[in-house]
Amino acid sequence: MAETTDHQRDRTDETPPRGRRRQQLIDATIDSIARFGLSNTTLAKVTQIAGLSPGIVSFYFDSKDALLLATLRFVAEEYETAWQSAVAAAGPDPAAQLRALIEVNFDIKLSAPARASVRYAFWGEARAREEYMKLCGDRDAAYFERVLSLCRRIVDEGGYPGLDAEALARAIDGMIDGIWQGLLLETGRRDREAARRSCFALLASLFPRHFEMPAGHGTAAPAAPARRGAPAIPVTLPAWTYDNAEFHALEREHVFLPNWQIVCHVSDVPKAGDYATLDMMGECAFVVRDEDGGLRAFHNVCRHRAHAIARGAFGSCKGALRCPYHGWRYGFDGRLKAVPVARSFPGLDKATISLVPLDLEVFQGFVYIRFKGGGPSLAERLAPLAEELALYRFEAMRPLGDFRCQEIAVDWKNVWDNYLEGYHFVTGHPGLYELMGNLYDVEALPNGVARLSHSLQEKPARSWAARHYQKLLPAVDHLPDPLRRAWSYFPLFPGMSFDVYPDSMDFFQAIPAGPGRTILRGQSYALPDERREMRAARYLCARLNAKVQQEDEALIDSVQRGLASSSYSIGLLSEKEVIVQAFQDWIRARLPVARLTEAPPPGTVAARNAQLAG
Repeated sequence: MAETTDHQRDRTDETPPRGRRRQQLIDATIDSIARFGLSNTTLAKVTQIAGLSPGIVSFYFDSKDALLLATLRFVAEEYETAWQSAVAAAGPDPAAQLRALIEVNFDIKLSAPARASVRYAFWGEARAREEYMKLCGDRDAAYFERVLSLCRRIVDEGGYPGLDAEALARAIDGMIDGIWQGLLLETGRRDREAARRSCFALLASLFPRHFEMPAGHGTAAPAAPARRGAPAIPVTLPAWTYDNAEFHALEREHVFLPNWQIVCHVSDVPKAGDYATLDMMGECAFVVRDEDGGLRAFHNVCRHRAHAIARGAFGSCKGALRCPYHGWRYGFDGRLKAVPVARSFPGLDKATISLVPLDLEVFQGFVYIRFKGGGPSLAERLAPLAEELALYRFEAMRPLGDFRCQEIAVDWKNVWDNYLEGYHFVTGHPGLYELMGNLYDVEALPNGVARLSHSLQEKPARSWAARHYQKLLPAVDHLPDPLRRAWSYFPLFPGMSFDVYPDSMDFFQAIPAGPGRTILRGQSYALPDERREMRAARYLCARLNAKVQQEDEALIDSVQRGLASSSYSIGLLSEKEVIVQAFQDWIRARLPVARLTEAPPPGTVAARNAQLAG
């Protein structure tokens, strides 16, 4: 029998039941890519999501590659059909057609986070897969050509002499691409509407006689001037957001309290009654091991008079949690067990009083909490990194060295901007650059996570610590070859990261302590390994990183002073700062007021943010 071609399959699929089953598999593939990523999508996961038997997929698709290609074709054609139909329905007016082209990008079905995940997942693979590149590239080129042709018509017919239509089209196209990245991290309708308003504000700025500025839209941060035919250079968050009390209050409510925060490692609280605490932006919490071996999290606030129950970063108590103020005692499950002189509280019913619980999640040996519920689980957010992180065996690690906590007079975003790029390594960290060179892999991933990695050079370093680290670092057999001599960093927005080395790892946390102030919190962990060369490598790794931290603190201190200068409002971002851009876009998606170049008048920042969020 002759082989069935894709074209023949498409015709055969016109039979309704079979077509529905094929579409069911494509929809399940979209769901799988959004949840697990492209590389982790398997035929088994697809059939499980679709609710079909594992063997049925082979009836419709020859292989996983064929299913993935059909999925990409479906998403690409769905989008292309939608914008072509929208333009056709808009009539002959070029401004109406351009408006329709923009509106398509906010169709809730076409631009849902799952669709955006698929689009960017395939783009990430496009360089290595010619068929992906052709499907993505041809359709994107067709969309851009339509935008360009409409811009030319508006410029020529609308009385805008001297404007470069191609540069304007690239600005619009670049903003749409940025909006899609924002939709990939979408947390609700408010973000989508704010993005839409920003698009039409750009159109109103470019073509004021054809588009009206959205009501209440303020002065947005402009893109840097671009060469003819080149996309606009991305800009930074505005300087005013790095030391503003009202913006800090918004960060507390919309950025930090709703997101997962690391408290400790499971090995830090091994026995019943062992606890670890976390204080963050006016909230206090602790995690405690209960009698059954489980972990629980509570607000660290006594229900009597608000005194802290647990004291210090770590501690232990026997049998119950006792408030040191008046002696109220709580079980490890949070229930009130005893009240001194209980008769002095007529009518008190202990059964109705408990410590206030918090969401808790354990992921690969680390314990996290969040102060506001809702949103994705930690496992969902870290899913793109889970497979690689599992290789390091975090669960089996134990504390290495002392717990670290310090406050610095620098805004947390300044700390994070510096942490998320290697562009400054050559001049800012000459020792680290000598050890690693300039090969630095960076990748922005969905759900506010990223990956940065570089590997040790074979050429011996000049400095004593770096040269001996290269020489003494022993083989770590459970790691694959590429990771045995790599230093990797895995940020989770807003302000947390794993710094992972072959010999050990650190968790690193930047917590706002106030406008322009940050608490740096962290701890080192390692697998049990008593080899002399491993102990030496860990000492040298810590020594090298202590030097890097000193250099970073000097850099960000200078930046913090510069942010306060009257000469500076916004900066520029290079292609080497792509993770910084992803982080700052993540902030703008949650706090659209951060798109304004100048601070709103005092007392109006929260109201302006709500207005821009729609």
